[in-house]
Amino acid sequence: MNIKEFKMHLLRAFCVVLVLSLFSSCNKWLDVHPSTQTTESQQFSSQQGYIDALIGVYQQMAENDSYGKELSFGMMDVLAQLYLNKASQTANVYGQLARYNYIDASVEASIARVWSKQYNIIAQSNYILKDIDNNRQLFTGVYYNLVKGEALAIRAMAHFDLLRLFAPSLTALPSAGQKTIPYIEAFSVQPSRALAFQEVIDRIVADLKEAEELLSVYPRIDPIAANAGSTSLELFPMFRQNRLNYWATKAILARVYLYNNNKEEALTYAKQVIDSQLFPFANGSNLNTNPAADNSNTIFSSEHIFSIYRSDLKLLSDELFKTEATTAEAADLFTTEAILNGIYERTLTGYGSDIRGLEASARRWNVFNTGTVFSTKYYVGGTGVNNPNQRLIPVVRLPEMYYIAAEASPSIAEGVAYLNTVRQARLIPVLDPAIVNTATLLDNELFKEYRKEFYAEGQLWFYYKRKNTLTLQNSVGGTMSNAKYVFPLPQSEIEFGLN
Repeated sequence: MNIKEFKMHLLRAFCVVLVLSLFSSCNKWLDVHPSTQTTESQQFSSQQGYIDALIGVYQQMAENDSYGKELSFGMMDVLAQLYLNKASQTANVYGQLARYNYIDASVEASIARVWSKQYNIIAQSNYILKDIDNNRQLFTGVYYNLVKGEALAIRAMAHFDLLRLFAPSLTALPSAGQKTIPYIEAFSVQPSRALAFQEVIDRIVADLKEAEELLSVYPRIDPIAANAGSTSLELFPMFRQNRLNYWATKAILARVYLYNNNKEEALTYAKQVIDSQLFPFANGSNLNTNPAADNSNTIFSSEHIFSIYRSDLKLLSDELFKTEATTAEAADLFTTEAILNGIYERTLTGYGSDIRGLEASARRWNVFNTGTVFSTKYYVGGTGVNNPNQRLIPVVRLPEMYYIAAEASPSIAEGVAYLNTVRQARLIPVLDPAIVNTATLLDNELFKEYRKEFYAEGQLWFYYKRKNTLTLQNSVGGTMSNAKYVFPLPQSEIEFGLN
């Protein structure tokens, strides 16, 4: 049996026998655990079945090969050259990834796992969507809108990140008709046809727009910490920041439109999220970032428009960021004090107070020594083990909306004003619009803010790619090119007929 026939058999078996993992309900939505497997008709015979299936998709998104590691602080920030120690390593996957050696066997396997995981998330979303309209009578209240809207938004976001990984950016497309990735809207045993960049964008936008309309029935946001100890049996409409909620859908639309160079729509959606005032900036005056404190908030959770909840984050954080160990190891992800001083511009007057930086009062960094500095964004330990903020991995945060608005504003002065809002919240000096008065100067300041803001969050790589940046700071990968910015398709997909 060749690989194509083998895959066809697997697909048919998956389609006929097992559709989704069934997740048992319990008294806390964030602590749902897998129970058994079930057939499609059983899974989707009740409102609770749909809810359990959707929770299962979010748990998939929290795994290593998706937003729980590689698409946040792992692979993406290795590619962006944010972990200095990977510069000296060639014997492990991240060391090879930092050199964009995509033909290395371990790198090839890692990329293939990301591809498979994202399409698995898409497949599970599609199963939720498959007959949901025919089963609308199963739902009460706003639940139909929430389940369908979130499934559509998940499908769109997963495709968007696949597009950002496995296709050139808009400015680097060799031709408008070049095929990129498939956009899968239904389960099929037939290989899916890859679409052109704009076709994929159009389908992403269509899904997000439909999700936006559906989710508009429930625009409320409940603060993460306020719900953490809830014993309510009606938890599904809660924890909205840990779900692709109404505002998160708008935020992803802003991100998509900017990636497609539609600045007018990007600005519109970014402003809608900003103007909602539902995601306040972390208060730099009284923010507790002591990682061991019960109310520690090194991750600035109030700013999360959408974040992933990962119950075992402590294990991963201890492994990669050495939050409780005393010596650095090969698997760790760290940088140096000198590099961080450059990123946060500590030598400039007024910049030492940046709440993201290395000041002792901020405590967002664990300085073993000048050559070994770890981020404490994902610290889980001490007396704060029950702190809900210590289980979160941000996917989209408020500052990005200001950065999008700054870049998409019709005038430089307006752009500077948006950027200054974030700078004020971070307790650093505002920019003088009389000095930052050209698009080039504004872009330079925006780059510096992306670098400060999104360390260990995975967004800097996508910024570099969208801007087609040729030289990455502290890079061991040489001058950038499409060959380095674009992941190769997994070999198994080529053999399976994707074209």
